[in-house]
Amino acid sequence: MMDVLKYRFPGTEKIEKKGVFAATLGNEAVDGFVVYSFDKYKSYLFVEDENETNSQFHYCREVPKELSKDDYFKNATEFRDQIIQRGLSKAIFSRVKFVKKSVDAHLFFDALCETYPNAFVYLISSSHFGTWIGATPEPLVEAKNDRGYTVALAGTKKSEENSDWGDKEKREQYFVQEFIQERLESINIKTIDVEGPIEHIAGPVKHLKSSFTFELSGNEPLEVARRLHPTPAVSGLPQRESIALINQIEGKNRSLYTGFLGEVNRTEANLYVNLRCAQIFEDKIALYLGGGFTKDSVVENEWEETENKARTLLKVIENL
Repeated sequence: MMDVLKYRFPGTEKIEKKGVFAATLGNEAVDGFVVYSFDKYKSYLFVEDENETNSQFHYCREVPKELSKDDYFKNATEFRDQIIQRGLSKAIFSRVKFVKKSVDAHLFFDALCETYPNAFVYLISSSHFGTWIGATPEPLVEAKNDRGYTVALAGTKKSEENSDWGDKEKREQYFVQEFIQERLESINIKTIDVEGPIEHIAGPVKHLKSSFTFELSGNEPLEVARRLHPTPAVSGLPQRESIALINQIEGKNRSLYTGFLGEVNRTEANLYVNLRCAQIFEDKIALYLGGGFTKDSVVENEWEETENKARTLLKVIENL
Protein backbone atom coordinates (compact mmCIF):
# COMPACT_ATOMS: atom_id res chain seq x y z
CA MET A 1 0.00 0.00 0.00
CA MET A 2 1.57 3.28 -1.07
CA ASP A 3 1.79 6.60 0.73
CA VAL A 4 0.27 9.86 -0.49
CA LEU A 5 2.25 12.60 -2.23
CA LYS A 6 0.63 15.48 -4.10
CA TYR A 7 2.09 18.93 -4.59
CA ARG A 8 2.02 22.03 -6.71
CA PHE A 9 4.68 24.71 -6.97
CA PRO A 10 3.57 28.29 -7.73
CA GLY A 11 2.69 28.72 -11.41
CA THR A 12 3.00 25.01 -12.28
CA GLU A 13 0.76 21.98 -12.71
CA LYS A 14 -0.20 19.61 -9.89
CA ILE A 15 2.05 16.57 -9.40
CA GLU A 16 1.07 13.22 -7.89
CA LYS A 17 3.58 10.42 -7.35
CA LYS A 18 3.37 6.73 -6.47
CA GLY A 19 5.62 5.21 -3.82
CA VAL A 20 6.45 5.44 -0.13
CA PHE A 21 8.33 7.73 2.24
CA ALA A 22 11.55 6.27 3.68
CA ALA A 23 13.51 7.64 6.64
CA THR A 24 16.93 9.08 5.77
CA LEU A 25 20.00 10.11 7.72
CA GLY A 26 19.30 13.69 6.77
CA ASN A 27 22.77 14.74 5.63
CA GLU A 28 23.30 12.49 2.60
CA ALA A 29 22.87 13.53 -1.02
CA VAL A 30 19.36 12.71 -2.24
CA ASP A 31 17.34 13.09 -5.42
CA GLY A 32 13.60 13.52 -5.06
CA PHE A 33 10.93 14.86 -2.71
CA VAL A 34 12.15 15.32 0.87
CA VAL A 35 10.49 16.19 4.19
CA TYR A 36 12.38 17.52 7.23
CA SER A 37 11.07 18.07 10.75
CA PHE A 38 11.51 21.37 12.58
CA ASP A 39 14.47 20.07 14.58
CA LYS A 40 16.04 18.28 11.54
CA TYR A 41 16.28 15.07 13.61
CA LYS A 42 13.79 13.35 11.29
CA SER A 43 13.89 13.43 7.51
CA TYR A 44 12.24 11.41 4.76
CA LEU A 45 12.70 10.81 1.04
CA PHE A 46 9.85 9.75 -1.21
CA VAL A 47 10.88 6.56 -3.03
CA GLU A 48 8.92 6.24 -6.25
CA ASP A 49 7.41 2.89 -7.28
CA GLU A 50 5.15 2.83 -10.31
CA ASN A 51 4.06 -0.72 -9.45
CA GLU A 52 2.21 0.56 -6.40
CA THR A 53 -1.49 1.00 -7.14
CA ASN A 54 -3.45 1.78 -3.98
CA SER A 55 -2.73 4.58 -1.55
CA GLN A 56 -4.04 5.15 1.94
CA PHE A 57 -4.08 7.91 4.53
CA HIS A 58 -2.26 7.44 7.80
CA TYR A 59 -3.36 9.14 11.03
CA CYS A 60 -1.08 9.70 14.03
CA ARG A 61 -2.10 8.34 17.40
CA GLU A 62 -0.24 11.19 19.10
CA VAL A 63 -2.52 14.21 19.07
CA PRO A 64 -1.00 17.62 19.85
CA LYS A 65 -2.33 19.58 22.79
CA GLU A 66 -4.61 22.55 22.10
CA LEU A 67 -4.18 25.51 24.45
CA SER A 68 -7.18 27.45 25.67
CA LYS A 69 -6.95 31.21 25.26
CA ASP A 70 -6.24 31.56 28.99
CA ASP A 71 -3.47 28.95 28.85
CA TYR A 72 -2.03 30.58 25.75
CA PHE A 73 -1.90 33.94 27.58
CA LYS A 74 -0.24 32.32 30.59
CA ASN A 75 2.39 30.44 28.57
CA ALA A 76 3.00 33.27 26.11
CA THR A 77 3.55 35.73 28.97
CA GLU A 78 6.12 33.37 30.47
CA PHE A 79 7.67 32.99 27.01
CA ARG A 80 8.03 36.77 26.60
CA ASP A 81 9.39 37.15 30.15
CA GLN A 82 12.00 34.48 29.45
CA ILE A 83 13.03 36.30 26.25
CA ILE A 84 13.73 39.37 28.40
CA GLN A 85 15.43 37.38 31.17
CA ARG A 86 17.68 35.44 28.78
CA GLY A 87 18.46 38.42 26.57
CA LEU A 88 17.09 36.88 23.36
CA SER A 89 16.43 39.07 20.33
CA LYS A 90 13.43 37.04 19.19
CA ALA A 91 11.76 33.65 19.57
CA ILE A 92 8.75 31.99 17.96
CA PHE A 93 5.88 30.75 20.12
CA SER A 94 3.30 28.51 18.44
CA ARG A 95 0.04 26.82 19.28
CA VAL A 96 -2.46 24.36 17.81
CA LYS A 97 -6.06 25.21 16.93
CA PHE A 98 -8.44 22.30 16.29
CA VAL A 99 -11.23 22.26 13.76
CA LYS A 100 -13.64 19.42 14.57
CA LYS A 101 -14.49 18.36 11.06
CA SER A 102 -13.82 15.40 8.77
CA VAL A 103 -12.64 16.42 5.31
CA ASP A 104 -11.82 14.80 2.00
CA ALA A 105 -8.08 15.54 1.90
CA HIS A 106 -7.94 15.36 -1.91
CA LEU A 107 -10.67 18.00 -2.21
CA PHE A 108 -8.91 20.07 0.45
CA PHE A 109 -5.70 19.96 -1.61
CA ASP A 110 -7.49 20.97 -4.82
CA ALA A 111 -9.23 23.86 -3.04
CA LEU A 112 -5.95 25.15 -1.64
CA CYS A 113 -4.38 25.04 -5.11
CA GLU A 114 -7.25 27.08 -6.49
CA THR A 115 -7.34 29.58 -3.62
CA TYR A 116 -3.58 30.19 -3.36
CA PRO A 117 -1.99 30.08 -6.83
CA ASN A 118 1.20 31.75 -5.54
CA ALA A 119 1.81 29.29 -2.69
CA PHE A 120 3.51 25.91 -2.57
CA VAL A 121 0.62 23.52 -1.86
CA TYR A 122 1.13 19.93 -0.75
CA LEU A 123 -0.61 16.85 0.65
CA ILE A 124 1.49 14.07 2.19
CA SER A 125 0.65 10.99 4.23
CA SER A 126 2.81 8.24 5.70
CA SER A 127 2.92 5.99 8.74
CA HIS A 128 6.10 7.91 9.68
CA PHE A 129 4.34 11.21 10.32
CA GLY A 130 0.61 10.96 9.61
CA THR A 131 -1.25 13.21 7.16
CA TRP A 132 -0.23 16.83 6.55
CA ILE A 133 -1.43 19.53 4.17
CA GLY A 134 -0.38 23.12 3.62
CA ALA A 135 -0.16 26.21 1.45
CA THR A 136 3.11 27.88 2.35
CA PRO A 137 4.31 31.23 0.98
CA GLU A 138 7.94 30.91 2.08
CA PRO A 139 10.71 29.32 -0.03
CA LEU A 140 13.69 28.11 1.98
CA VAL A 141 15.99 27.46 -0.98
CA GLU A 142 15.36 27.54 -4.71
CA ALA A 143 18.33 26.62 -6.90
CA LYS A 144 19.11 26.17 -10.58
CA ASN A 145 22.10 26.72 -12.88
CA ASP A 146 24.45 27.34 -9.92
CA ARG A 147 22.23 30.16 -8.67
CA GLY A 148 20.31 30.12 -5.41
CA TYR A 149 17.39 32.08 -4.00
CA THR A 150 15.90 32.48 -0.54
CA VAL A 151 13.86 35.02 1.41
CA ALA A 152 13.75 36.67 4.81
CA LEU A 153 10.04 36.73 5.62
CA ALA A 154 8.90 38.09 8.97
CA GLY A 155 6.50 40.50 10.61
CA THR A 156 2.76 40.00 10.19
CA LYS A 157 -0.31 42.20 9.72
CA LYS A 158 -3.76 41.68 8.26
CA SER A 159 -3.55 42.00 4.49
CA GLU A 160 -6.15 44.80 4.49
CA GLU A 161 -4.28 46.94 7.06
CA ASN A 162 -2.85 50.18 5.65
CA SER A 163 -0.94 51.41 8.71
CA ASP A 164 2.84 51.73 8.70
CA TRP A 165 4.92 48.80 9.85
CA GLY A 166 5.93 49.08 13.50
CA ASP A 167 9.42 48.86 14.99
CA LYS A 168 8.72 45.35 16.34
CA GLU A 169 7.91 43.94 12.88
CA LYS A 170 10.86 45.75 11.28
CA ARG A 171 13.24 44.32 13.89
CA GLU A 172 11.83 40.81 13.42
CA GLN A 173 12.49 41.02 9.70
CA TYR A 174 15.95 42.53 10.20
CA PHE A 175 16.99 39.65 12.51
CA VAL A 176 16.04 37.09 9.86
CA GLN A 177 17.78 39.03 7.07
CA GLU A 178 21.03 39.36 9.02
CA PHE A 179 20.96 35.67 10.00
CA ILE A 180 20.57 34.53 6.39
CA GLN A 181 23.37 36.83 5.22
CA GLU A 182 25.73 35.46 7.88
CA ARG A 183 24.84 31.80 7.23
CA LEU A 184 25.40 32.15 3.48
CA GLU A 185 28.75 33.82 4.07
CA SER A 186 29.72 31.03 6.50
CA ILE A 187 29.72 28.50 3.64
CA ASN A 188 31.87 30.74 1.44
CA ILE A 189 29.07 32.19 -0.65
CA LYS A 190 30.46 35.59 -1.58
CA THR A 191 28.20 36.91 -4.34
CA ILE A 192 24.97 37.78 -2.54
CA ASP A 193 22.41 40.27 -3.82
CA VAL A 194 19.67 41.47 -1.46
CA GLU A 195 16.48 43.30 -2.40
CA GLY A 196 13.92 44.68 0.03
CA PRO A 197 12.32 44.62 2.47
CA ILE A 198 9.01 45.02 0.68
CA GLU A 199 5.45 44.13 1.60
CA HIS A 200 4.41 40.60 0.65
CA ILE A 201 0.74 39.55 0.77
CA ALA A 202 0.08 35.91 1.65
CA GLY A 203 -3.68 35.37 1.65
CA PRO A 204 -5.31 36.98 4.72
CA VAL A 205 -1.99 38.27 6.12
CA LYS A 206 1.04 40.14 4.83
CA HIS A 207 4.71 40.20 5.80
CA LEU A 208 7.94 42.08 5.21
CA LYS A 209 10.16 40.26 2.71
CA SER A 210 13.75 40.59 1.58
CA SER A 211 14.94 38.47 -1.36
CA PHE A 212 18.42 36.95 -1.64
CA THR A 213 20.01 35.71 -4.88
CA PHE A 214 23.46 34.16 -4.72
CA GLU A 215 26.00 31.88 -6.39
CA LEU A 216 25.98 28.36 -4.98
CA SER A 217 29.79 28.40 -5.10
CA GLY A 218 30.04 24.60 -5.15
CA ASN A 219 27.54 24.08 -2.32
CA GLU A 220 24.75 21.55 -2.84
CA PRO A 221 21.27 23.06 -2.40
CA LEU A 222 20.29 20.66 0.40
CA GLU A 223 23.37 21.63 2.41
CA VAL A 224 22.48 25.31 1.98
CA ALA A 225 18.95 24.55 3.21
CA ARG A 226 20.23 22.63 6.22
CA ARG A 227 22.59 25.47 7.06
CA LEU A 228 19.80 28.05 6.93
CA HIS A 229 17.13 26.00 8.70
CA PRO A 230 15.60 26.80 11.11
CA THR A 231 15.88 30.52 10.43
CA PRO A 232 14.89 33.07 13.10
CA ALA A 233 11.54 33.33 11.26
CA VAL A 234 10.57 29.94 12.72
CA SER A 235 12.93 29.54 15.71
CA GLY A 236 14.46 32.77 16.97
CA LEU A 237 17.79 34.44 17.65
CA PRO A 238 20.17 33.31 19.00
CA GLN A 239 19.05 30.07 17.40
CA ARG A 240 20.14 27.50 19.97
CA GLU A 241 18.84 29.43 22.97
CA SER A 242 15.53 30.16 21.22
CA ILE A 243 14.96 26.50 20.38
CA ALA A 244 15.67 25.58 24.00
CA LEU A 245 13.01 28.07 25.12
CA ILE A 246 10.52 26.74 22.55
CA ASN A 247 11.06 23.18 23.77
CA GLN A 248 10.63 24.29 27.38
CA ILE A 249 7.39 26.27 27.09
CA GLU A 250 5.46 25.26 23.96
CA GLY A 251 4.57 21.90 25.48
CA LYS A 252 4.19 19.99 22.21
CA ASN A 253 6.18 18.29 19.49
CA ARG A 254 6.19 20.58 16.44
CA SER A 255 6.89 17.55 14.23
CA LEU A 256 6.76 18.75 10.60
CA TYR A 257 5.44 22.23 11.43
CA THR A 258 8.15 24.80 10.59
CA GLY A 259 10.25 22.06 9.02
CA PHE A 260 10.83 22.13 5.28
CA LEU A 261 9.88 20.03 2.26
CA GLY A 262 10.01 19.90 -1.53
CA GLU A 263 12.16 18.69 -4.44
CA VAL A 264 15.95 18.59 -4.38
CA ASN A 265 18.98 17.01 -6.05
CA ARG A 266 22.70 17.85 -6.20
CA THR A 267 22.24 20.95 -8.37
CA GLU A 268 18.57 22.03 -8.18
CA ALA A 269 15.99 22.62 -5.46
CA ASN A 270 12.49 23.84 -4.71
CA LEU A 271 12.33 23.66 -0.91
CA TYR A 272 9.73 25.47 1.20
CA VAL A 273 9.29 26.16 4.91
CA ASN A 274 6.28 24.25 6.24
CA LEU A 275 4.01 27.12 7.28
CA ARG A 276 0.22 27.63 6.97
CA CYS A 277 -0.10 23.91 7.46
CA ALA A 278 -2.32 21.41 9.24
CA GLN A 279 -2.23 17.83 10.43
CA ILE A 280 -5.33 15.88 9.45
CA PHE A 281 -6.88 13.31 11.77
CA GLU A 282 -9.93 11.13 11.12
CA ASP A 283 -12.37 13.45 12.90
CA LYS A 284 -10.51 16.77 13.24
CA ILE A 285 -7.84 19.02 11.80
CA ALA A 286 -4.97 20.53 13.80
CA LEU A 287 -3.90 23.96 12.52
CA TYR A 288 -0.35 24.94 13.52
CA LEU A 289 0.03 28.68 14.18
CA GLY A 290 2.97 30.73 15.38
CA GLY A 291 4.20 34.26 15.88
CA GLY A 292 7.43 36.05 16.58
CA PHE A 293 7.94 37.31 20.14
CA THR A 294 10.35 40.03 21.22
CA LYS A 295 10.71 41.84 24.54
CA ASP A 296 8.11 44.33 23.29
CA SER A 297 5.44 41.78 22.33
CA VAL A 298 1.87 42.29 23.50
CA VAL A 299 0.37 38.85 24.17
CA GLU A 300 -3.14 39.85 23.06
CA ASN A 301 -1.72 41.04 19.72
CA GLU A 302 0.21 37.80 19.27
CA TRP A 303 -2.95 35.77 19.88
CA GLU A 304 -4.76 37.82 17.24
CA GLU A 305 -1.89 37.25 14.81
CA THR A 306 -2.28 33.48 15.14
CA GLU A 307 -6.03 33.83 14.64
CA ASN A 308 -5.40 35.79 11.43
CA LYS A 309 -2.95 33.16 10.19
CA ALA A 310 -5.54 30.46 10.87
CA ARG A 311 -7.80 32.10 8.29
CA THR A 312 -5.45 30.91 5.51
CA LEU A 313 -6.74 27.35 5.90
CA LEU A 314 -10.02 28.04 7.72
CA LYS A 315 -11.54 29.95 4.81
CA VAL A 316 -10.97 26.87 2.63
CA ILE A 317 -12.05 24.31 5.24
CA GLU A 318 -15.35 26.12 5.83
CA ASN A 319 -16.28 25.71 2.16
CA LEU A 320 -15.47 21.99 1.87
